[in-house]
Amino acid sequence: MPDNIKNDRYFAEGFRELDESLAETTSMLAEALPLDAALRSLVPWQEGKPFPEKIPSGAEREGAQLLSICFELLNIVEERVAWKFRSARRTSHGADAIKGLWPSVIKRLSEAGLTEQEVITTLKKVQVEPVLTAHPTEAKRPSVRVRHKAIYEELRSYESAKNDPHYGRRVADSLRAELQTLWYTGEIFVQRPAVQEELRNALPYLSETFPEVVIRLDRSLELAWQDAGWNIENLRKENAYPKLRFSNWIGGDRDGHPFVTPEVTKSTLAELHENAVCMHQRHLIKVADKLTLAPPFTKVPSRLKEAIQTYIKELGDAGSRIAHRYRVEPWQTFIRLLVERFEQGKYETSAEYLSDLNLAHESLCEAKASMTAHEWIFPLIRLAEIFGLHLASLDVRNNSEAHDAAAAQLFAKVGIPDGENFPTWTEEKRRQFLVAELSNPRPFLTRYEEAGDDADNILAYFRLLATHLRKRGPDCLGQLIISMTRSVSDILLVQLLCREAGLAKLHSNGKWRSRLPVSPLFETGEDLAAANTILAEYLAIMGPHPSGIQPAMVGYSDSNKDAGVFASQWGIFKGQEAMTAACRAEGVVPQFFHGRGGTIGRGAGPTRWFLRALPDGALAGPVRITEQGEVLPRKYGHEGNAHFHLELLTAGVTRVVGLRNERANPVEQCRQSLDALSAESDKAYRKLLDADDFISFYRSATPIDALETGVFGSRPSRRTGKKASLKDLRAIPWVFSWTQARFYLPGWYGVGSGLEAIGEESYQKIKDNLPKFDFLRYVFTNIESSLASANPEMMKQYAELCPDANLRKRLIDQILTEYEKTSRLVHKLFGREFDSRRPRMEKTLAVREGPLKVLHEQQISLIKRWREAGSPIEAQDGRFNRDFLALQLTINAISSGLRETG
Repeated sequence: MPDNIKNDRYFAEGFRELDESLAETTSMLAEALPLDAALRSLVPWQEGKPFPEKIPSGAEREGAQLLSICFELLNIVEERVAWKFRSARRTSHGADAIKGLWPSVIKRLSEAGLTEQEVITTLKKVQVEPVLTAHPTEAKRPSVRVRHKAIYEELRSYESAKNDPHYGRRVADSLRAELQTLWYTGEIFVQRPAVQEELRNALPYLSETFPEVVIRLDRSLELAWQDAGWNIENLRKENAYPKLRFSNWIGGDRDGHPFVTPEVTKSTLAELHENAVCMHQRHLIKVADKLTLAPPFTKVPSRLKEAIQTYIKELGDAGSRIAHRYRVEPWQTFIRLLVERFEQGKYETSAEYLSDLNLAHESLCEAKASMTAHEWIFPLIRLAEIFGLHLASLDVRNNSEAHDAAAAQLFAKVGIPDGENFPTWTEEKRRQFLVAELSNPRPFLTRYEEAGDDADNILAYFRLLATHLRKRGPDCLGQLIISMTRSVSDILLVQLLCREAGLAKLHSNGKWRSRLPVSPLFETGEDLAAANTILAEYLAIMGPHPSGIQPAMVGYSDSNKDAGVFASQWGIFKGQEAMTAACRAEGVVPQFFHGRGGTIGRGAGPTRWFLRALPDGALAGPVRITEQGEVLPRKYGHEGNAHFHLELLTAGVTRVVGLRNERANPVEQCRQSLDALSAESDKAYRKLLDADDFISFYRSATPIDALETGVFGSRPSRRTGKKASLKDLRAIPWVFSWTQARFYLPGWYGVGSGLEAIGEESYQKIKDNLPKFDFLRYVFTNIESSLASANPEMMKQYAELCPDANLRKRLIDQILTEYEKTSRLVHKLFGREFDSRRPRMEKTLAVREGPLKVLHEQQISLIKRWREAGSPIEAQDGRFNRDFLALQLTINAISSGLRETG
């Protein structure tokens, strides 16, 4: 792409389009809603209408809901404008004008000297796995997300139709009706959602959006392949399409979540299966209508005829009806018989279904209809390969302390000396005991023997997984993830518990190993530093997994909360380097699972740059990345955006893997400087958190109490309920609360003091390497984004909520001093003004600031009033307290405005 495409004129045109579309859309909203004059004036961005300075008195709830809807409209309009301008760039400058998508990636690989066959080899190595999670800061109901998607589609229709005098008016009326329906739908849950509701929120992405996008992704790759002048048949013959797989935590994440019971997980697995079946049936029916091929115009292979007759008999009257209705169209008959096989539950595994699809594909090719086969049957094959009969593989996560508690009861039950104190055993004693037991063929308990609530709960859960595994095969389940992995015994213990539950297999090396991959999760700075040693010890004890892959998850959220933004990012980078080396030494490939959130304080950042910022070797194996519940609507709310983001991910991984020998990696030139910056920034960050009465300041200067009592997701915000403990608070509400109060503290604090403390020489090394070291560029760009999103004036206003004047002044002064220092030194690193380098972000922040200011001031007033009243949740009539509900609505509205929560 020529460098001059994104010039001042390009951005000016985009911003004008945004302003015009926004003014038109919000005017429609004002017309559609039954608002009085005061509330109608609160609709922002209407042309020629000033925005009021505050929400009308007595209309706090309605005002917050209205502004939340307005922000969602802004988000939709921004997505539409971005899509239109990407399309315009492709039209004017070629398909490769959009960086990070297949055309630009294939072109870049070709320019780097890779041959067609080498790129095919690279593509075969690529395996990408987005993992969907629920989100404990998500307040919007699934119905609201459905309305947002409908509004997006209506807006797209209106853009195409508005120049037609009649049809344009008709579509505009339909859009106004959607807006009015959204207003009366309400914005948030009226009580905490159950796990099943969170699953239902995620299912449309898995069963509707992603299947359509997978088909589009393959076609995008094929077109880019042809643009490069390569033979599309070579790509197809070797089936070199990237391996995509989707996984899910909702209904399987037990870490501190008492409501994820074995029964909930069982119903989750059933619901995923049912939705997979419906998805395949839906796509089969669409394809059946296309397959009107009939003799004598084509020859029907005998294998297809035999399969049709077999299935007619198997399906009884339903099969006979299908055969009679479509008797002259054998391929349509066959596909509709497959639909009925699903209906009657004839498919036990996806392999059976794939076999039938391969028969349809091969028979069409044999009948010289290969184009028909590839256009209609091949997408069905891809859907079967990717989604199977499970839709998404279910991960199961639990905390190492929960496993320890279960083991203590189990060992006490069977008479292991001092077994009840297993959690306090030395690491050496734990390891020796577990290694010996993993070579013992007998279990401790008979199947129905009880050992205590903790042990019975864990074992019942693993037995459920073992049963499902036998019934549906391994693809339906993902990984067993161990939160807070601190030692090799934490991993060995899970292997032993799997033995007890029938979820393990005795391998040829004489040791029991889980039938599911067991993944340690390294979350704190200390754990990340020890991760390579833990993996090396584990591999030495257990030997390489038969797959040759060793999974490991890195947690961006807790490491940030533990050490601050730079120290955590650098710790994760070094941890991956060291774990990669440990795996290579044992002859296995690491599979890193990146537990990223939706904010910079939790590891978020542009996908393309995130992938390029990973250390060498980190993408040598399959890659897993969490997609948090809060980002799903933003990234995958409709097919166009979902296609864009999934293509960025798959093409981005392909680029990094393909160019691994071409990458400039100046890490050694500045490693000592980065080590020093990590240590000094961590020191400054810890100084704040360890300051006298910091918890008191934090709990009063942010809306953390409103978040803890709110309706944001099914999981409790604390691990044990100790409100005075920062350690007990989860990372997500920690980030969410600072974001709501516009501190954005987890995304920048400590960096300024660190840069100042390392000295001029180290600072200059970092500055010199910033343009050429992807990790540095990525991390400091994200820090800059947090600084730009923070608002010092709002920080001061929220700090006024702290009743202790001395404490308030001491800590807000410390925070503002660090903010100024970090802003100044980060700006100096980049050397150019923020608005000239990042005009898009400057614009999106500016357009939001007016309505956000009104909401922040409203929230501060509500927090003060609510706390003075004793922080009530319910009124006397059993409904939500009026101020509490208004406060929840402002939290939701501010989240919509900032486009992020925790």
